[in-house]
Amino acid sequence: MKPFALARVLQLAERRSETLARTVKFAHGIWLRARGRQVQLTTLRDAHIAQLAGELRGGVSAAQLQEMNRRQHVQADEMRAVQAAIDDAHREWQARLAEWMQAEQRVKALHLLQQRHQAQAAIQQRRIEQREHDELVDLTHRRDAAQRGH
Repeated sequence: MKPFALARVLQLAERRSETLARTVKFAHGIWLRARGRQVQLTTLRDAHIAQLAGELRGGVSAAQLQEMNRRQHVQADEMRAVQAAIDDAHREWQARLAEWMQAEQRVKALHLLQQRHQAQAAIQQRRIEQREHDELVDLTHRRDAAQRGH
């Protein structure tokens, strides 16, 4: 029986799927780290707001107020940059995930073809064995008939 003709293609597809799975995990990690950075910045911002509230109750100079405003704008810019990084990382992760899912579908299709090939080979092997058995039985009957006839 012929070996599965697409065995090498299946092997390469499995390797590609494994590689893509690693890129999906890597992209997911980048997205999680970006979200972690957002949590850190939010915590810092909240602490800074609490500090400002305490300072404002006691009264501050115009220069101090201007510096506080500048720091808040810097923090807001950082938050926007972090949100953009999160969005970019999420898109990248989803793109890698879609690519991996497509590769996995190809692997599944090739496995199905391999299973069908193996099933067909098993059927052919059973037919060969049955034919050999039938020939042996026929030969045995002929010998017995020839021995009885002499």
